[in-house]
Amino acid sequence: MSGTALTLRAFHDLFPDENAARAWFERARWPDGPICPVCGCVNHASWLRTIRRWECTACHRQFSVTAGTPMHRTHLPMLTWAQAIYQIVASSKGISAVKLSEILGVSYQTAWHLGHRIRAMMAEDSPLLSNLAEIDKTHAEATPRKRAKPERADDDCDPPPPNPEGRGTKRPLLLVAAERGGEVATKVIPTHGKAPVARALDGVLSADALAMTDGLPVYRHLGAERTHLSVNQSQREYVRTDSATGHRVESFNGFLGRAVVGVFHFVSPKHLGRYASEAAFRWNRKADACLERMALLVRGGVGRTLPYRFLTGTA
Repeated sequence: MSGTALTLRAFHDLFPDENAARAWFERARWPDGPICPVCGCVNHASWLRTIRRWECTACHRQFSVTAGTPMHRTHLPMLTWAQAIYQIVASSKGISAVKLSEILGVSYQTAWHLGHRIRAMMAEDSPLLSNLAEIDKTHAEATPRKRAKPERADDDCDPPPPNPEGRGTKRPLLLVAAERGGEVATKVIPTHGKAPVARALDGVLSADALAMTDGLPVYRHLGAERTHLSVNQSQREYVRTDSATGHRVESFNGFLGRAVVGVFHFVSPKHLGRYASEAAFRWNRKADACLERMALLVRGGVGRTLPYRFLTGTA
């Protein structure tokens, strides 16, 4: 194994069986020893071999490495979790639930729930962007198919209306802020209006950040708090001599768009935030080694649960 990659053979050497997988998850989540989720005691727990759980020696509560994470109450082996996390983290743009179910030998519903729980673990707190921050919106969904035309040229019915385009479309919206040479932050917004944009950028831009956008009027309020540069793309202006451009944020938008079109094919507004978090995690952590990204993902899942009933709306 060289560089930041983790080959499939190296993965199988690290995770030969269920015990090795569980031990790795425990090291990734608790580098200093098991932490009781009830009283917070560190490295004061005994391993109960028969039921495969930890028991805190202070409060005598039992817990496992999956407690308080999206893996909570899972019926899947930890080795299956490790394999799924590896497949998703090692891929360039993600993996569909259909393909994941084929690789792991589980049902589509199980793979779909598994994928969303791993995306929830990928969600990180929005970074505070400074220096040059490019801001743009994107329709994070595949372009809708063209509507059917009349079957006969002499058909009396009116032709179907064209698909809506631009900011009038019903497709889900995502606001993206990318620091020049740094990380990206994403937020789902209901509309491309001044108030939703302002709420989405709250806590994302530092006080000294220089904002760069296109020429839409919705971004003009940014100039009241910081330096704001814009390019007028409607007039074929894409870069200016004063460093105003949107190439980095557009690069991320293209990265996310290729994942949606080429892997997932459809993203509903309900789940858009998790797909965007997955793309941002890949973008922000692409310089990290694969095994480091896997460990960071495990630690990032602490305090988050994602039941199947919540995802399907039956809760």
